[in-house]
Amino acid sequence: MKVTAEELPKREILLNIEMDQDELDPYLDRAFRRAAQQLNIPGFRKGKAPRAVVEPYVGRETLVDDALEILMPEALEKAVAQESLDQGDIPHEVIDTKDPVVLKATIPLMPKVALDAYRDIRHLRESVEVSEEQIKETLEHLRWELAPWEPADRPVALEDRVTLDVRAVVDGRVVTNQKGVTYMARADNPNPVVGFAQELVDLGQGQSKEFSIAFPEDYEDAGLVGKDCSFSVAVHEVKEKKLPDLDDEFAKGVGQGFDTLEALREDIRSGIFTQEEEAARRRYEDAVIEQLASRTTVELSDLIVEHEVDHLLHDEHESLQRQQGGMEQYLQTVGKSPEEHRAEAREAVLKRLNRGYALRQLAELESLTASTDEILEDKKTLLEAAGPQAAGLRRELDTPDGLTSLGDAIVRRKAVARLVEIAEGVVDSPKAATPRRRTTRQAKKVDETVESTEEQPEG
Repeated sequence: MKVTAEELPKREILLNIEMDQDELDPYLDRAFRRAAQQLNIPGFRKGKAPRAVVEPYVGRETLVDDALEILMPEALEKAVAQESLDQGDIPHEVIDTKDPVVLKATIPLMPKVALDAYRDIRHLRESVEVSEEQIKETLEHLRWELAPWEPADRPVALEDRVTLDVRAVVDGRVVTNQKGVTYMARADNPNPVVGFAQELVDLGQGQSKEFSIAFPEDYEDAGLVGKDCSFSVAVHEVKEKKLPDLDDEFAKGVGQGFDTLEALREDIRSGIFTQEEEAARRRYEDAVIEQLASRTTVELSDLIVEHEVDHLLHDEHESLQRQQGGMEQYLQTVGKSPEEHRAEAREAVLKRLNRGYALRQLAELESLTASTDEILEDKKTLLEAAGPQAAGLRRELDTPDGLTSLGDAIVRRKAVARLVEIAEGVVDSPKAATPRRRTTRQAKKVDETVESTEEQPEG
């Protein structure tokens, strides 16, 4: 096998791999045996026909194609090892010629990451306070939730629960025709369209009304924007909430019960403070990671980026399919072309990768690692929280990739924690560190898991 390598821009290497006939023959033999196992050839038991019979039966070109399918990944792996390449992701490979066999493969290398003066990052924490208005809003919400719905002997008012028939027509087509539907007459209710609730106000039980509303510019279905919808409604029942007084008796009926209204207020204050503190922590981490990313230069292959974009769009497609829709319907709803959507996905991927490699580089410079005990403890915690899904999760975690993923998640958390210490001025001087070389799989897992730092609490 003759291998030549050509350096390309953006951390890519083009490999030219030439195979002679002697190297191809074992793969042709493997392709023949695989074909023989799948064919029913008269006069021979399955898998027992000789190659001289099988080859004309399937055609030599097909046999060669099958052999190359087997050969390519193995030849590529050997070529990458021979050239000592630090492969960063899935290569793009093609068959240049079949006689002789020449393969060409573009290998994305691990990104080149430069981190500038990250020890100079500083960021002030925001103070967390709970206002009386927040407590009041929570109490009002509790009053509303605990109050029963009772029949109202009056016309509809906002905040009522109304039972009605509704028929809607757009461009002469009936888009809905429901009987006895329950509707919350809130001013901001977007269903079926904002303004519908206001049209019900002052309608009494047994009364009907016809009216039209134009779909607004920000309506979710772009095809209906600006069009008039003609509604016919008939009110059957009106119910209202009878809100209880805010007193000690009310407090006794909330949750497990509180002796006094003041005790309930303090519990609310404590709960809000915990939530606000956690939200502030996440904002702080996001801000310092953004500062770290702004000091990071990442040179990476477009193949890595596009592979991640494909992965993101595939996940989106699967999610939309589960919601009984699809990507085409979603794009029509939001008024975007596939090209525009992919461009947005690419921008999001680039941001995530940049932040991920920045944290990875910080972890290397700070010599942050995950011990076996830490990995096993994380595994135990995850399995305990998995409940009925624990068995399936255990099978995933009890693999080299699963354990690597756990280790990388731990290192990521440590990197974020160290970055926070730096930003708060707790860490004063750089530690002497020799960056550790990570495998391709480890680096990829860091990139995938860093997104959770941006979206959810640490852990």
